[in-house]
Amino acid sequence: MRTNALFRALALALSLSTLGAASQALAQSNGPVNITGDVFEIFEAKKQAVFTGSVVVTQTDFTLYSPKVTAFYGEGGASDLKKIDAAGRLTLHFGPKTAKADYGTYDPKTEILHLTGNVEVTEDGTVVTGGQLFVNVTDNSSRFVSDPNSNKRVTGTFSSGN
Repeated sequence: MRTNALFRALALALSLSTLGAASQALAQSNGPVNITGDVFEIFEAKKQAVFTGSVVVTQTDFTLYSPKVTAFYGEGGASDLKKIDAAGRLTLHFGPKTAKADYGTYDPKTEILHLTGNVEVTEDGTVVTGGQLFVNVTDNSSRFVSDPNSNKRVTGTFSSGN
């Protein structure tokens, strides 16, 4: 039963970690969360739950694809979720928005989603790229930052979608 509770907490945390308004909409969604992967492991001593191998997380019109998703939890188990990491080239789809990055982490305490490495967000012909993206789920704000290890700056190409 503890595994089911941890699974539900992981699924909820992942569904909350998309982009700004998408996160708020998912938090209010009653739709089922489905997570699939090749392997699901729980490491009680490390307080980690790990999905690996072509992981797909879906809820209503939200989808996350990642090679590996790890949930870190505290002494309270599933009800004490500390952090969610998605490693490897990940893709998030929510409605017309798509975000891609090499790595993503979500902190439920601060409600900050942090995407790093070749970040790209697209919506209706608009594309913004950068080294990092910070999304504050609480106030629905986003901040792109250039990659400090390269000369690439944050770039935006804006289109009306017509």
